[in-house]
Amino acid sequence: MSVQTVSKDMTIGEVVQSHPEAVDVMLSRGFHCVGCHVSPYETIEQGARGHGMSEADVDDLIAEINAKIQDNPVVVKPPEQQGVELTDEAADKIKSLMQKEGKTGFGLRISVVGGGCAGNSYEMDFDNPNPQNDRVFETHGVKVFYNNLYHDQIRGTQIHYRDSLQGGGFVMRNPNAKASCGCGNSFS
Repeated sequence: MSVQTVSKDMTIGEVVQSHPEAVDVMLSRGFHCVGCHVSPYETIEQGARGHGMSEADVDDLIAEINAKIQDNPVVVKPPEQQGVELTDEAADKIKSLMQKEGKTGFGLRISVVGGGCAGNSYEMDFDNPNPQNDRVFETHGVKVFYNNLYHDQIRGTQIHYRDSLQGGGFVMRNPNAKASCGCGNSFS
């Protein structure tokens, strides 16, 4: 299995979409513009230089992002086996929220709705699957499911949870998206 590596000439938007775990690394180094309206179009080097980073700082940032990616490789499965996967962080957060909301034993329903800055957005809720209409997967001890109607739009999606000083949230890595916004929650 080969892991795609990040380079300083990649745009921030493509890095955030492909590797949401890179956001934590960028934020930890003071690179706080990962969600702004300009950042999806800037290269990592442009954004980092705009934040006063030296060439050595940019190289260190890229090395740390690539090390993080090596720790969380993306496994590509054949389309018929693809579902929705959770990272460890996302599974832990979902389990915590289920317990807090008294939804132990439920699963995570993913839906696609019109809207968001890229045309569609994701909705997540705790629910029980309908075996006649839903595709159900288990990942890190959490049932994750979606209606068969959404299979071509969200199969193979990985959900990551990031926590930062600016707030936490779930980020979707969707290999079927033609475009997505920097927040990781809207796609087309």
